[in-house]
Amino acid sequence: MKATIIVVLIFFVLVNYSCNKDYTNPYDSACPSNIWTPTNLSTTFSQNAIVIKWEESDTHFDGFVLEKGSDSINWTSTSTGLIDKTLRTYTDSIFTPGSNVYYRISAKADLNKSGITYSKGLKLPIFMPAITTAAISNVLSTSATSGGTISSNGGAAVTASGVCWSINQNPTILNSYSTDGSATGTFASLITGLTPGTVYYVRAYATNSAGTAYGNQITVKSTVSLSTITTTPISNILSTSASSGGTISTDGGAPVTASGVCWSTTENPTILNSFSTDGSATGTFTSSITGLTPGTSYYVRAYATNSAGTAYGNQVTVKSVVSLPTITTTAISNILPTSASSGGIITSNGGAAVTASGVCWSTTENPTILNSYSTDGSATGTFTSALTGLSPVMVYYVRAYATNSAGTSYGNQVTFTTTASLSNITTSTVTGVTITSATGGGTIFSNGGAVVTASGVCWSSNPNPTILNSYSTDGSATGTYSSAITGLSPGTVYYVRAYATNSAGTAYGNQVTFTTNASLSVLTTLPATGISFTSASCGGTISSNGGSAVTSSGICWSTIPNPTILNSYSTDGSANGTFTSAMTGLSPGTVYYVRAYATNTAGTAYGNQVTFMTTASVSMILTAPSTDITFAYASGLGNILSKALD
Repeated sequence: MKATIIVVLIFFVLVNYSCNKDYTNPYDSACPSNIWTPTNLSTTFSQNAIVIKWEESDTHFDGFVLEKGSDSINWTSTSTGLIDKTLRTYTDSIFTPGSNVYYRISAKADLNKSGITYSKGLKLPIFMPAITTAAISNVLSTSATSGGTISSNGGAAVTASGVCWSINQNPTILNSYSTDGSATGTFASLITGLTPGTVYYVRAYATNSAGTAYGNQITVKSTVSLSTITTTPISNILSTSASSGGTISTDGGAPVTASGVCWSTTENPTILNSFSTDGSATGTFTSSITGLTPGTSYYVRAYATNSAGTAYGNQVTVKSVVSLPTITTTAISNILPTSASSGGIITSNGGAAVTASGVCWSTTENPTILNSYSTDGSATGTFTSALTGLSPVMVYYVRAYATNSAGTSYGNQVTFTTTASLSNITTSTVTGVTITSATGGGTIFSNGGAVVTASGVCWSSNPNPTILNSYSTDGSATGTYSSAITGLSPGTVYYVRAYATNSAGTAYGNQVTFTTNASLSVLTTLPATGISFTSASCGGTISSNGGSAVTSSGICWSTIPNPTILNSYSTDGSANGTFTSAMTGLSPGTVYYVRAYATNTAGTAYGNQVTFMTTASVSMILTAPSTDITFAYASGLGNILSKALD
């Protein structure tokens, strides 16, 4: 753009509508007052051509000659009539940039001004070189080859050429670039310092006194290479483990899919040996080296895998030793005014048996076993410790510890503050127990220094119920209160605790238990089947034992409604579910009432009543003479059929 503005300014200075001379022009002529002057004369410069345009401003001319130097352009209007402001154009592409070129426009035939010439001298500018960019070749992960062809030096010597490249479009020599000589023609350039797997934009360039010209833009994507990785020095050396890791400084142009460290007792370990897996991001990572044998030398290398393969860092060595146990401190829990819970995790015994472990605590930082401490066994792994004898609303510092033959090691320090005191409450004995309810309560001896906002009892079929289970709400005052325990299941053991809530939390009383009374079993009577003269079958289905084991079940029957086991009955076991009973000793043609029954500690329950009628018996009557025998059949309806036999 800057070069274009300069050219335009030169044009306006050199080309004007007067007879002023820019420099000596052999074709310049005198400028009488009536001389013809072309109008709208313009000159355009470009790398390949010069274009001159003008218009006629006088209708008396019928022809013109445009000449360059001493040679005729051989362009002559053939018009014989009047020409009125017809636009003329002349293009010349044969010139040398930076040289002097002379043009004139003459009236060829005119009555009054024949042969009068308008002439002007022009100085062609120097242009920037003309250059094209060569195709990319030899593409590697960090380099490639390109170049360019300088087809014109623009009228001045080329002082520098090469290629420039960037990850952004239209790179210039303000970006990365090469320097490849100053001659015109074709040259090759090495593109270096590329990031693997990255798209770059490339342009050839050439510089002369007019400035720097750039060729066409092309693109190249560098190939993927192995990642670049270094191995972190060994740390945290224990008898069976150590820590290392690596730093992935470049991913090689493709995502890292796995990284870690590999180790072996022989040199140059690979992922065919023991290795860790520590993610897929670039940057620094930490790895645990595990499963070591105490007192053994190991070789360690970090690794990183991408689509190009697995790269390894520098090799480092480590010798495992017997050391202090490795332990971390468990977060504080169950914080109360005078106690709390913590513990630790012993991840390594340091190559020697742990002889003691626990937690130590103090109101000053970094407590040791010279302060208060607990003793919680000698095994590795996770353990829990009780912190006791604390003061309410006090900041404590806690560290887990573990001791072996090498000494005592401590876990990280954690802090906590004991809470305000909870209410002091006891649970009353449960009374008034029924099938589905009972009466409990509690006594609040102290509100813990804060107003009791809620109290009652909570209950569950599991030990240590809380207000997350079933509970009652019975006011907010201290003292003794009663609570209704409802919604219970028959024959079930329940655990009950009184509770009281203040700003410090919810306090629970001692746990008491009770068992609800059993209810009668729930059952139904099945329809009677297999009905004969003196017997039938029936039964029942026990759908619930009422919370107490069924000790006997069966059916009872009578010729009067609502039979019980005081009437005739069967005994058919003690299990829930469906059973069948046989009724015997019945009377023919008689209506019977039947009910299933089941007995548990709550008593005997009866099912629904069903009825049936036994069939009538068959009577045989003999009459004399003996040769005449009549059989009479009596049905339930009294029908008689007789037959005589000869």
